[in-house]
Amino acid sequence: MEQIRSSRQNGYAKEMESSDKRLNSSKSQAITNGDAHNNNHHHPASESGRDGCSSWVESRIDHVDDNRSDITQSSNINDGKFSLLQFALYNFRDVVDKYELIRSADGSFSGSIKLLESLKSKKKNKKKNGSGSDWTWRELSDLVKFSKAPITNSLLKLSPPELNKIAIECFASIMRFMGDLPLLKNQTEVDCVYTILVNCYQWPQLRDEVYCQLMKQTTNNKSARLDSCQRGWRLFSIVAAYFDCSENLRPYLHKFLETSAYDKRRAYYATAMVCLQNLRKTMKYGGRKNVPSIEEIAAIAAGRNSKRQMYRLPGGTERIINTKSSTVVSDIIEEICSMLNVNNPVEMQEFSLYCIIDGDLYTMPLNREEYILDVTTELLKNGQTFYLIFCRSVWYYPLRLDCQLYIEVIFNQVAPDYLEGLLLITPGERLKENQVSDISRIAALLHRAANMDHEPTKDEVKYLLPKPILPMKEIRPPQWVEMVQSNWNDMGALTTTEAKAQCLDILQKWPLFGSCFFAIRHIQADSPNHPDYILALNKEGAHFLDILTHETIWDYPFDQIISTRKIRAEDEALFLDMKCGNLMTYKITRIQTDQAHEISRLIRQYIDIQNSDKGERGQQVSTISRNANSNYSS
Repeated sequence: MEQIRSSRQNGYAKEMESSDKRLNSSKSQAITNGDAHNNNHHHPASESGRDGCSSWVESRIDHVDDNRSDITQSSNINDGKFSLLQFALYNFRDVVDKYELIRSADGSFSGSIKLLESLKSKKKNKKKNGSGSDWTWRELSDLVKFSKAPITNSLLKLSPPELNKIAIECFASIMRFMGDLPLLKNQTEVDCVYTILVNCYQWPQLRDEVYCQLMKQTTNNKSARLDSCQRGWRLFSIVAAYFDCSENLRPYLHKFLETSAYDKRRAYYATAMVCLQNLRKTMKYGGRKNVPSIEEIAAIAAGRNSKRQMYRLPGGTERIINTKSSTVVSDIIEEICSMLNVNNPVEMQEFSLYCIIDGDLYTMPLNREEYILDVTTELLKNGQTFYLIFCRSVWYYPLRLDCQLYIEVIFNQVAPDYLEGLLLITPGERLKENQVSDISRIAALLHRAANMDHEPTKDEVKYLLPKPILPMKEIRPPQWVEMVQSNWNDMGALTTTEAKAQCLDILQKWPLFGSCFFAIRHIQADSPNHPDYILALNKEGAHFLDILTHETIWDYPFDQIISTRKIRAEDEALFLDMKCGNLMTYKITRIQTDQAHEISRLIRQYIDIQNSDKGERGQQVSTISRNANSNYSS
């Protein structure tokens, strides 16, 4: 059966047969194979030919919305809690070994207060006597300050002990990247970054160690290299985009970054803010999974933290958006939605970002938590041509015709399905009178939407009508030409955008508007013949349509769909089981389709949006009720 296009895709691609074919490799494969990236890197010029734009720029630092005012931030920063020095007192190898602090059951350290008092008194005594054989406060504080020489032991006690050597290697890589230690023969700054990332992935217990090393080398940096501290902060931002830290270190690491990021008097507060943003993204989304490209590392090392990445909209419109190392798919969806005047977070869930790979028949939308540069770096490394395409995948909320770009996007998704005849319902393969009127006017509007100023000719009219219309015998082609031309007199005063908006306004009243269509075969256990249907998913539920007339044979509202399950047969045929009804009484409908993954995903997406919308409306009603009661009481 001829492949049916889904309206969300605008003819760009079809669903992927299996999510296992997704472009993103796993974290273990990507990071442990970091050296391969170095050998197989594509020159930036070739990247530009594939993704349209590969230049990196220095972007402004976005405000971090953490619901705190500058005054609150300042007071919290200076509260004396969770300093790196405090963490060193409790955890650094040299301090723990020297003073043998004992951790109690509640996590506190016995002897820590005495230690602080002892150090302070020794500091005073040393000033008086001019000597002292034990540690001073200054010597302890030096443990958390920049070091001109490589360390001889890890800062933290690591297990197994063999990690001590790897920790020393990581510190040397940090120093080499910062320019405080010469690079080895044939070594590059990219190799230094890969060494750190690969080791941190392979040994999670090293992550706290590396973060402590970075904090140390960016604290009171007295390097002879003028850009040492700056490069240290930039390396910090790369690591923060990949790895979280332990619960033990987290408050100290956050405090360190916040202290630097929120104090604009500090030289590198802007880069510290990038580090803080990256770390928060890592905590929320799990961190980057593929090692960065040579281009990305070189750009970040030079202070360019955003890539000018091209995104396509239905109809071929392009938007270039500055994409950071920590940018995830949901960030791009949110930014493009704001261009469309879509600001409701629940309504934003209707939109998706697809990665269309040249030569692939099927595709799936990118996971909203995927990092954009993980996706593009992997594809560029493999030399694949691809497009990142934003479109509407779910049609739950009504149209908004108050934004020109929104009208363009929706029109360019709907028009192809309309012209294919997918939106038509023709009982007895005949048109109703109101359909004839709508189709005639839409044809004239489509002609004007194409920026045509002349009356549509006979040859042009046939391309303005849905494909199934012309073979119908009840209305002959000359009659269609006459009806379309009679509607043309109203078109002269319309702009192309107004013509598109009027098309959408007419079509949104049709029952199948906003549907995604899939070719399926209903598998019936009690019948040797398995009829072909069209499955239409829209906000009303799942509809099984007659393949010719598009009349609904049967349907299931989403609140009756309990679950879906994908099954692969021995002959590689793909099936989808839909359990419908309720937990007490249900029926399983089995369909055969190559698009089982996308059907299952869309059903889940519709159900999630419906539940989110109900929850949002419930909160609004509750708020109105509370306000009313408050006004009544007063």
